[in-house]
Amino acid sequence: MKKFFSTILISTLIATSTFNVTKNNLYAVENNKPSTNIQNNTNETNEQIVVSKNTQDDSLQQILTDDTSNVESNSDTASFDIVATSAFLIDYNTGRVLYAKNADKKIYPASTTKMWTAYNVLKNVKDLDTVIKIEDLPAIDGSSMYLTNGEQFTIKQLLQALLIHSSNDAAFVLARYVGGGDVTKFIDMMNAEAKSIGCSNTHFNNPHGLPDENHYTTAHDMALMARVAMSNSIFREIVKTEFISFAATKEYPYVRYFANTNKFLSSKETMNYKGKQVPMKYGIVDGIKTGYTDAAGKCLLTSATKDNRRVICAVFQSTNEGVYLDSRTLLDYGLDNYYNEYIVNSKDSFKSEPIYFSQEKELLYKPENNYYLTLDNNEQKNYITKDNFSVKTHLNVINKDIKKGDVVGHINVYLDDKEVKKINLIAQNNVTGIFGIIPSQKLIIISGLSIVSLLVLIIVLFKIRANSRKKDVFVDNK
Repeated sequence: MKKFFSTILISTLIATSTFNVTKNNLYAVENNKPSTNIQNNTNETNEQIVVSKNTQDDSLQQILTDDTSNVESNSDTASFDIVATSAFLIDYNTGRVLYAKNADKKIYPASTTKMWTAYNVLKNVKDLDTVIKIEDLPAIDGSSMYLTNGEQFTIKQLLQALLIHSSNDAAFVLARYVGGGDVTKFIDMMNAEAKSIGCSNTHFNNPHGLPDENHYTTAHDMALMARVAMSNSIFREIVKTEFISFAATKEYPYVRYFANTNKFLSSKETMNYKGKQVPMKYGIVDGIKTGYTDAAGKCLLTSATKDNRRVICAVFQSTNEGVYLDSRTLLDYGLDNYYNEYIVNSKDSFKSEPIYFSQEKELLYKPENNYYLTLDNNEQKNYITKDNFSVKTHLNVINKDIKKGDVVGHINVYLDDKEVKKINLIAQNNVTGIFGIIPSQKLIIISGLSIVSLLVLIIVLFKIRANSRKKDVFVDNK
């Protein structure tokens, strides 16, 4: 009898050990197996970027993503003859600081304010085709689209006037509408949203940027806000528009025709750049907003894209000529002297996991967003490279039905042994169980127990048969 139970115990240990090895091998192989049944999603409306307020080590800040704190001490040391009092340049995808001059100095944003006004409207309004009737419009100084009481415009039309023509009256109407009739409530939204992305030196006091001592910011904060605003597809569409027109109305019987105030997009002038006369209009520029008051000087927030990279430039308190010269100098520097390298590429990181007893038979998933590394073209300046990074994938235990878009795990990105990023894994398909979802781990356990049970059954049958033979021999001897 002791021998019988010893045999069962040994069989159980063998099965358990087989289960453990099988489980580890399964995850090592399947978590890295590309799926052959996935189509790329081309319907995304907003680009995925993440702005973090967390402060990283100073030695890493120039390289790692999503942190623009301590910019003066950590920005690159490129030397330019910049006219502007304050300037700031970052990589759009990673947030790496490429250049900074007095980036935390208090400045007045003037009409660049409207960039943040527009973003907060877009964030809080679902239907841009909603029509607003112009009523009780107060007199507003400065640039205007000459709105008249009784006219009706969609929210998108007012956003176009706001960003392309820099219309102060459109800013007021939009702020009042989104604020539920109270412009102050909308301004509170602007300030709260700015604070939430790490803009600690900004305070808005109106939606248009007209002079106000309590309406201030920094080049650093404005670049941060511009980066977030450019993640919205509607915003990007509007700010790159060269010209816009609005049909005559009963209340205002003239066609409104506006050119973009950003000369990089609409000008026929030329400028002296690096000793040559070149067109002011610059094909790689795709937004975003101009500004000017006597107190603020010439201001310009600019986005430019080249070779699948975008940089965001903020120039404040410059001059008529200097504002575009400063901006182009910085844009070219940022695009010509750096490149981005993927650490995690969501488009190339589709994976699959078999889900037994499900209708779909497998779960398709990919990272929620990309993770880049911005590097200097001069390799000697890159004290950190892609080789310093490692990536580990952790898929959740799948024990219930899954809907497309659910978080099903995460990716940890490590710089040497330090975790620097955690990216969610997002389901790309629905998974519906036939008898309920059975996780692969449980299935292996069940299989292991089944093997043990089968071994026990075989041993018992063998014992019964052996005992039967002994009885037969005993009877024959009789």
